[in-house]
Amino acid sequence: MKPTLSKQTIVNVFEGKASPLQKSLVQEWLEVPENQELYFQWLEEWERDNPQFFPDQETAYRKSLQQRQNPATPFLDEAAEGKRVRSGRYIWRLAASVLLLLSSGTALFFKDELLYRHYETSYGEIRTFTLPDESRVVLNANTTLKIPRFDLSQTDRRAWLSGEAEFSVKHTKDHRRFVVSTPDNLEVQVLGTEFIVYSRNRGSKVVLNKGKVQIRLKDQTAPPLVIRPGDVVNLSRQGRLTLRHQQPVSQHGAWKDHRFIFNNTTMSEVASQLTERFGVRFVIRDSTLARRTLGGTFKARTPDEILPILCDMLNLEVRHGPDAPDTYELISLP
Repeated sequence: MKPTLSKQTIVNVFEGKASPLQKSLVQEWLEVPENQELYFQWLEEWERDNPQFFPDQETAYRKSLQQRQNPATPFLDEAAEGKRVRSGRYIWRLAASVLLLLSSGTALFFKDELLYRHYETSYGEIRTFTLPDESRVVLNANTTLKIPRFDLSQTDRRAWLSGEAEFSVKHTKDHRRFVVSTPDNLEVQVLGTEFIVYSRNRGSKVVLNKGKVQIRLKDQTAPPLVIRPGDVVNLSRQGRLTLRHQQPVSQHGAWKDHRFIFNNTTMSEVASQLTERFGVRFVIRDSTLARRTLGGTFKARTPDEILPILCDMLNLEVRHGPDAPDTYELISLP
């Protein structure tokens, strides 16, 4: 039976006051997955209650210039030196917490759960989350988002997205940027605004609802692309950015209501969207059918809610693979 520990025992670990027996009990306690998340929650609470201070780099730079002119001038004053020492102590405490988790024998570190919070949705699922900075994010189906657990840099707020999400970013008092990165090196930079980011195998897309957004490719030196409300930017798989102005941006967020909006959309594109949303596979062997277009708005939470409608509209038949129940073959009827 795993020990039940008090919050104070865990806090003693953060403060470097835990005895060898307490550390051993904490290691056993951390073998329970539910306790690992509680451990991080208490660590973040302790960090907020015990704010750490970092050196003022600008002040240090000015003092370094003074030192060149007057070697007797110390590089850092006592207050700055005190900040440096406190920062070092904090890093050691954080490192001790990391080592404690590693020594517990869990696989948490190898899934990078240790350093990042993960927000995920499964196929057909849409969820809303509030981030630690009070920004709000709505995740479309089959989407993952991760953000750092520990805010040590005190510079940008960073997030990594794979899938599709709508962000409502809260502007902070210190004007820290919120930066979203995608697997194809697209980087979206904002201070506080509302926008949608799509990033899947078929490419990436940014849709701006409010405010102003800067977009850049991390592997290019070109200046960031600035977009404004109503703009939609697409990044192709070949790495080419396309900007369109005055777009009906509300259509790009129809997925929040489990809706599909097709506007002269080819059946091959319709099949791709259904695959991304529901995780099923579509087979269209007839190239003529693949090029047929469809228009209209459809609400569906599962493939079975939309496929009968498509069959009636386009005179199709749907066949299930006997050995692959998640595979649908679309066939034109005579």
